[in-house]
Amino acid sequence: MIPSPDGDRRAAVVPGPAPCELRTVRLRLAPVAEHELEELRALHADPRAFVEDLTEPVTDRARMRWVLGRWRESWEQHGLGYLTVRAREAADGHRAGPPPHGAPAPLPAGLLGVVGLTPLAIADGTALSAYWRLAPAATGQGVASEAMRAVLAHPQLGGRAAGSDREIIAVTAAGNRPSRALAARLGFVPAPADRPVPGGRDGDILLVHHGSRSGPHAH
Repeated sequence: MIPSPDGDRRAAVVPGPAPCELRTVRLRLAPVAEHELEELRALHADPRAFVEDLTEPVTDRARMRWVLGRWRESWEQHGLGYLTVRAREAADGHRAGPPPHGAPAPLPAGLLGVVGLTPLAIADGTALSAYWRLAPAATGQGVASEAMRAVLAHPQLGGRAAGSDREIIAVTAAGNRPSRALAARLGFVPAPADRPVPGGRDGDILLVHHGSRSGPHAH
């Protein structure tokens, strides 16, 4: 989804609350920052992170700097946006000892991925568009599910702030089986077939979160 499949049609709204960090059992999520440019470029330049995706990797440093600038603008203008994902122990400066017998292997050090929601202008208002991208070394360990569930459950970042009725959507390639499986685990379902897909790219599909305004269980 880089460049964004929605055609960079980000919504303009009044400034929101200050950025925040999230912690889960294993992860620390923090708003993307300027000093992370090289790590973000390495992730988005790796073709293994784009398997079954219609989006091309971003290999140009200047392009990645521009993308990061747009991501930072989302935090400044809306008070929500994309977050980097790191192992909690490493991010908090704790040195992990040997795992107990039978415990899952420790997560890799460094940048594990990027997740989050950003406002997106759609035909009938403003939605929150979901994004996730994992480093190849972090796949298959439940990182994306754990990180995105934390985002979706957060009252500010997940669109559940008082008075908010914004729909939560995701755009992915129809043939991207890992992304669609993750989306299903998170509660996204296919939108009606006659509904336009933001960005209008051939091969993409629109998914809607079941708990948001236009989802099947919304009231």
